[in-house]
Amino acid sequence: MKTKLLQICAVLLTLGILLANGCATSGGGEYTLKQTSFDVETAMQAYRNASTAGSLTLAEQQNVNAAYSAYKPAFDQAVAQAKGDLTTASPANVKQLANNLLSIINAIPQ
Repeated sequence: MKTKLLQICAVLLTLGILLANGCATSGGGEYTLKQTSFDVETAMQAYRNASTAGSLTLAEQQNVNAAYSAYKPAFDQAVAQAKGDLTTASPANVKQLANNLLSIINAIPQ
């Protein structure tokens, strides 16, 4: 029980950090591939922690997996086109896919 409580706290803390940093379209200026990657990986870590804790439904897992499967190749292609320069602005399609993924993860009840 104590382990599950710690995992839930870790998920909440991670999501709090994500929300404090904003999502892939927040703030002014160009949103970089590095920032997009950070936001997605932070949310995915919270998702993985919740999954490990056994607190996700099959539908939630399938929705997140489908959204991540759409996001990841687009992100990888953008990084390749930027020749690995993560300070390059994230393309609109990558931001849209990242926002979709973040919305799905953030909609999971805690």
